[in-house]
Amino acid sequence: MEQEIVRIEQDLANKREALRGQNKELPPDKELLHSVVSEKIHPATPTPAPVPSGTGQSALAVPPELHQKVQALVNVAFLKSIDEAIKEARATNNAALIDAFHDLLVDELYTHLVERGKLKAL
Repeated sequence: MEQEIVRIEQDLANKREALRGQNKELPPDKELLHSVVSEKIHPATPTPAPVPSGTGQSALAVPPELHQKVQALVNVAFLKSIDEAIKEARATNNAALIDAFHDLLVDELYTHLVERGKLKAL
């Protein structure tokens, strides 16, 4: 898990530098993290525009029947590996579950990276 967190930190730094190199305004850290995780979950599709914080969907809006599965996937991400959790989420072929997993995973990773001092809290 620690190696995956370091890889995500590196991906965030690379994305920041790419945006700076294009003279683009940097979005908030949480939006950048959302984009980095999206690239891991949906590697073959173009990265969607990040959902602005405070206006997007939340994992709390997940239908109750999916909430337990989404939380289980996030637990897999933190106890085993993010890649394993992504693999399990994709295997469901359930777009709502994958989206909810993505949102909750970003929330948990963001909290973790803020606690480590790698990102600034909103």
